[in-house]
Amino acid sequence: MNVWKRALAALVLLALLASSMPSPAGAVSTGTEIRIGQDAVKQVEAENALVNDPVLNNWVNNLAENLKRYRARPDINYTFKIIDTNSINAFSLPGGFVYVNFGLLNFVNSDDELAGVMGHEMGHVERRHQITLQAKAQAINLIIGILSIFSPFAYRFGNLIGGLSLYKLSRIDELQADQYGLLLMTRAGYDPMAMVSFMDRLQHEYGPNASGLEKYFETHPDPKARIGHLMGYPELAKTNTQQLLAQAIHDEEEGRYAFANNKLDQVLKADPANQLALLHKGQVELALGSFDKSQTALAQVASSSKNTDPAGAAAARMLAMLPRDPQPAKALLNPNLDPLRQQVAAALAGAKNNQAAIDERVKLGKDDLKQLNQRLDDLSYEVPNFGNVDIRPGSRIEAVFQDLEHMSKDLNVLLDKVDFITQEAPSLQKDDLGVLNEMQAPLREKALTGDTLRRLPYYKDLLSQMNTSAGDIVNSLTAARGAMALAWQSSPALDAYFRELSRSSLDFGGDISPRTAQKLKPLAIAAEQQLDTAANAAEEANRRYFSAQARQLQARITLLGVNFPEARYESLARSIHARLGIDAPSYDEALALNLSPGDVAVASWFAAEEKVPVSTVINEQRASKKTWIDLALDKHLSQESLEVTLGMWFLGYAETPAM
Repeated sequence: MNVWKRALAALVLLALLASSMPSPAGAVSTGTEIRIGQDAVKQVEAENALVNDPVLNNWVNNLAENLKRYRARPDINYTFKIIDTNSINAFSLPGGFVYVNFGLLNFVNSDDELAGVMGHEMGHVERRHQITLQAKAQAINLIIGILSIFSPFAYRFGNLIGGLSLYKLSRIDELQADQYGLLLMTRAGYDPMAMVSFMDRLQHEYGPNASGLEKYFETHPDPKARIGHLMGYPELAKTNTQQLLAQAIHDEEEGRYAFANNKLDQVLKADPANQLALLHKGQVELALGSFDKSQTALAQVASSSKNTDPAGAAAARMLAMLPRDPQPAKALLNPNLDPLRQQVAAALAGAKNNQAAIDERVKLGKDDLKQLNQRLDDLSYEVPNFGNVDIRPGSRIEAVFQDLEHMSKDLNVLLDKVDFITQEAPSLQKDDLGVLNEMQAPLREKALTGDTLRRLPYYKDLLSQMNTSAGDIVNSLTAARGAMALAWQSSPALDAYFRELSRSSLDFGGDISPRTAQKLKPLAIAAEQQLDTAANAAEEANRRYFSAQARQLQARITLLGVNFPEARYESLARSIHARLGIDAPSYDEALALNLSPGDVAVASWFAAEEKVPVSTVINEQRASKKTWIDLALDKHLSQESLEVTLGMWFLGYAETPAM
């Protein structure tokens, strides 16, 4: 654990406590609670970068608006912000200030899962968990708990001062917040089972010993225990057929077609003649490309004597939209595919060779990271403990604290990005191989299906994207090592600053002298400039990593084959509109422009990012003759946002319930 972070925390903890100390709970007004939270907000945002991407912030804030309508405390005006860190977590402060980590947004599979986490955090505020009769101990625990979510140094520092004695109590609070969040998300129309699926995936994919999640499992009860409690609440304990059907329709509206299909199967198992379930079964199977199953379900509705006129008419309309002859003309069934087979095989061979380069860079990157952490730990021992200092606004010592916060923010960004890339790059490369294998498999068949033939025109672009993705993975690792080298080069400047700081003393007024401040400032500026450069390099490495993943997801969406027939394409267009409020190109427009489903998805995200019509960005991309993702990189649009958005659409078709 990083000692340098622990030392920097020591400089700010008690100063923050002095201004944030609550009175006994019975005497704490809402105004006081909000002021306590505002003081903590300053510290959180001083040491951590925020995500300002419009698509991601709109997503979080739209969910927040839905949840806020059903809150129990109208005196709290909630605000939600995104912390720019890849760790999976969220936290709330007194007064309704809620933060979600980007890593959480990248982990959840649906609006419902995110709404469950956000409702949970609102539950802490609604139940005033941060404001208790044990004012001093809880205040210490609060600040340590906040910082530990994205800064492990605070957790270790907390152990030294004995501030973690209340973690057992916090686990009880977590269960209460789960109950409240479940109630809140259900009232807001979200699927309560999503809270269970989130915890189940968190446990199965990571487990309590996973890197980056140690603090989550320390401050939250074991997911198995939480799931056990949740399943006993009314929202989940007795889910009848009608409730399950409502959840399936909700999932369908959200674009989670595979999830909706699973629930519809459960409904029809219990009630095989349910006309509404059959109608939606037909719609969902059509979206998933299962035309025979879609036809069977819709025909049952259309021919049933029990159906209502609207249901029968809807089924008849959809039956008319199903492909009559899904196979292309026989003349197209046996094209010369040898050149394409060779290209795919070459891409696969290149990707496998690329694995060796990635493994080598990962090993070197881990060694670099270990050495950098050790160097920062060594430097931290030079930092004096100003824990008893009263930081007055406008004082010279306040300026010192601001410089330390600046350095801490840069180092938080750098270490988060390079550690994430180093840990995740091998898995991303394996996923790239999976896409290429998926492309190769149908080319081995003796007779090609209509679906395969419809995808073949896109193979050239898909191969180009996948080759570029492989290069982006290597480049992200190289850039991450470069960022660490820049951080290492900043260590002499940090050393010089900390040595001068260690020689500083306070006058009778509790401030440093003007002469000391004059000596410290240029040293601080020199260290900050070098750390800024290192942090920016880490950000660029992170962009390259997520551009690689976005290219892969763009290819996966195209390989889904949702561009045929028109009714299936409309399922993608509905998902795009549900998530972004953007009108995707029409089916005829997509055909005329030869846009693949992946192109349509990226173009729609592009339009949402820039707040312009899709036609505008299509014209710009065509004029530039660049790929969509290269154009986004040139315009410095968020690759993280693109990857998360594409991932949501892809999972809507591909995800299946784990439970």
